Amino acid sequence: MIDHILYATPDLPATVDELNRRFGVRLSPGGRHLTLGTRNYLADLGGRTYFEVLGPDRDLPDPENGRPLGIDRLTRPRLATWAARVDDVDKVVREAGERGFRFDPVVAMSRDRGDGVRLAWRAAVPAGGLTFGGVVPFLVQWESDAYAAELSVKGVGLVSLTVSHPEAATVREHLALLGLADCVTVGESAEPSLRVTLRTPAGEVALGR
Repeated sequence: MIDHILYATPDLPATVDELNRRFGVRLSPGGRHLTLGTRNYLADLGGRTYFEVLGPDRDLPDPENGRPLGIDRLTRPRLATWAARVDDVDKVVREAGERGFRFDPVVAMSRDRGDGVRLAWRAAVPAGGLTFGGVVPFLVQWESDAYAAELSVKGVGLVSLTVSHPEAATVREHLALLGLADCVTVGESAEPSLRVTLRTPAGEVALGR
């Protein structure tokens, strides 16, 4: 199941202003990631799925190893990748590894939501970072009953998520072994790409890279 869709930007305030206008709602502040030098804004898509806009927090020090998702190298906003929610991340990672698709070690993560609730989750990233250009997701197992966009703006819904890649058959195979074959549409393209269509108060909005 899709946990969240990540839209990365080099200029967070400008991008949030643009999306607020296009969506017809105001994205909700999510939180600051102190060690990553980033912060986010969120929209709840329903069913514990959410849309996340991630960009630099200029009030935080630049992280030694750079910001995630290549944000420091971006020149414009774009869909970066997506996350899949699983019930047992250790099992999924183990079984995927046995079939030749490896993940980096599972990492425990947490942050305070801002209302006194601590969010906790465990995540695993495909070995080598954004495998297949980000069209294959990283994995999230929530450890808390609360989730990231629970208190975020409502009224936005997910219509579709399409991922495309020159090796579309291989991408389909990897998604199938992760149990995610029905989550997204997979197409073939010259370059890796993602495209999401959202239902908003201002009408359908398509975002890609």
